[in-house]
Amino acid sequence: MVELLVAVLVMGVGVLGVTGLQLVSLQNNRDALVRSEALQLTYDIIDRIRINPGTGTPGVNYAGVDFDDEPSAPPDCQGADCSSDQMAQFDIALWQCSLGAYNLNDVCDGLRDGATLPVAEAQPGLPDGAGRIEIDGAGIITVTVRWTGFNGQDEFVVVETQG
Repeated sequence: MVELLVAVLVMGVGVLGVTGLQLVSLQNNRDALVRSEALQLTYDIIDRIRINPGTGTPGVNYAGVDFDDEPSAPPDCQGADCSSDQMAQFDIALWQCSLGAYNLNDVCDGLRDGATLPVAEAQPGLPDGAGRIEIDGAGIITVTVRWTGFNGQDEFVVVETQG
């Protein structure tokens, strides 16, 4: 009888250990997924900047976006010809709305018509996701994406590249 109780105790401890490992594994997988999405969104805006370099320092019309800047209403550049500055406004608004913090913003709500951007339920973005774009005089583009991690602390992805 004692051997049976010891066997049940050992099995119980083993099952609890495996359960704990499974929970940590799921949390780490979710963290990796969010970090991967943040990196993808970072490279998305960098590609948009490279496609629309503007005049002078490449990408200068994208500079000055900060974490707390809400998206402004962009011109409609999907079916119309837009200038380089208008295309930058359009790209920045799409990017900010894709990050996740401004899903309830009126501008993002207008862009989430299913054609310009998917509805928020299909593409919610990062938890409290926001971004910053900086471009120095030498044409170095620094894109930072910030979101709230599972521990409640801010997480960051920073990519620096030549424009």
